[in-house]
Amino acid sequence: MNKDALLATLIGFGIGLLITGFLLLSPNILKAFPKIQLPSFSFLEKKTEVTPTPTPAALTVTIDSPLPDAIEEKDEVLLSGATKPGSAVVVAGPLDEVVVVANGEGKFAGKVSLAEGKNDISVTAYEGSQQSSAAVTVFYTPEQL
Repeated sequence: MNKDALLATLIGFGIGLLITGFLLLSPNILKAFPKIQLPSFSFLEKKTEVTPTPTPAALTVTIDSPLPDAIEEKDEVLLSGATKPGSAVVVAGPLDEVVVVANGEGKFAGKVSLAEGKNDISVTAYEGSQQSSAAVTVFYTPEQL
């Protein structure tokens, strides 16, 4: 074999080894360098402004009548109050319960029957996943005071 062919073979083998070594070691070498990120520009994109959404008001329920510890002479009482408009309201007395819906102003009213003596009446308003409760105690006596 002549010297020129042998030299060309050795040079080709050496270049092949360099390329193979570069391909095998380059992923590890590239991890050592810091990552460079070029900024992206777009002339067609519109900038959108973030508009905050208001926090929904908490659901509350108030009882307007009867007053706490009221003494009733009839065996039923009209319970009225206020809550968020459109809420479902459950008025639960000792003997029965009534389900009503608050009107556009948030007002509601429901009659419940009373047992003789102390009556604990609870009112619970529901809207979506929210609920709120209030309670009032009423005394019923059929005797004239």
